[in-house]
Amino acid sequence: MKLKKLELINENTSPLFRIMSIYNSSAPNKAFANNICAFHIGKGIIVSVAHNLRALDRLPLLLSNSFYNNELRNKISVGDRTLFDQTYPLVPGTNQRIATGINNANGETLAKKLDDAKVDRRYTKLYSENCCKPFLVTTFRNNAFCNDVSLNKHFPANHSFAEPTLSRHTFLIELELLDVLINEDLAIYKVVNTPMEIINKLPFLQIDFQLHDTGTQNYYCLQSAPYDNLGRIINEASIEGILDNFAQESDILGNVYLFDGIRYLIKGYFRFGSSGAPYLVYDQEKEIFKVNAVQSQASFIQLSINFKMDGNLQYVNGIATPLSLVESKLKERLAQAEVA
Repeated sequence: MKLKKLELINENTSPLFRIMSIYNSSAPNKAFANNICAFHIGKGIIVSVAHNLRALDRLPLLLSNSFYNNELRNKISVGDRTLFDQTYPLVPGTNQRIATGINNANGETLAKKLDDAKVDRRYTKLYSENCCKPFLVTTFRNNAFCNDVSLNKHFPANHSFAEPTLSRHTFLIELELLDVLINEDLAIYKVVNTPMEIINKLPFLQIDFQLHDTGTQNYYCLQSAPYDNLGRIINEASIEGILDNFAQESDILGNVYLFDGIRYLIKGYFRFGSSGAPYLVYDQEKEIFKVNAVQSQASFIQLSINFKMDGNLQYVNGIATPLSLVESKLKERLAQAEVA
């Protein structure tokens, strides 16, 4: 089993990646945002969580002209239109407006105006309006995608580049968001505009759709290493409880999000920033790891400190979504990818 674990954390053979929202993806001066864990389940189908997609980019660095006119300019006050016209000038010959002149002094003021006007800057909205795109971000110590330099030629200009400060080479793979499953806190993407040679090279996990019980043996979490987003760790985990979950959250736009249904309460190390990481069960018969659930939320208890409860939170568990909840949807997406 140890060799299989080493494969899971090796940069060339690991199915664990990051998804980031990228503005101006075809240009050298790309802007990255909205970093989240994700994993490949085969045929170019990528799974992560959904809660990062409802987050608002308070001051996007690039907007499509249609989004600017139909969403932003229509909602802000008439008196602020000149200010935002100057902040987001239209780039000649394009459908893009790139933010200019933003600094610490005026950035928060501009963002507050967008908040007050309830301008929808959720990443789902920004994707649908072609303001930014989701990309699978893969990084390697050597300038060779998955240790195969012959595949480098398949990456468009500006989608592969050295990052000297990280001692890594980065390769970007374009994604399309297929499903946002708010209730289960899961998101499903597919790789697009990418040759099959790249898709076939991406390491992937088979799925175990069983709903496991407490005390399940050989249960693990594959997530970002404790110190950074480049490394990986596979650590022992255990299903400490099975819960019928209900939670409700709202945002400044007035949207209400419900999270309802069966979840695992996971005991074991989990790193903040590892939402979207897969929980794995080891199949002894086939001698492979299979993904069974996805890290979704942190679970906390409140402690009384100086006779006060407010804000005294200690996070001791993770809450994970079993993939059994979305078995039919995942099988549907994999079947569609097979046909395509």
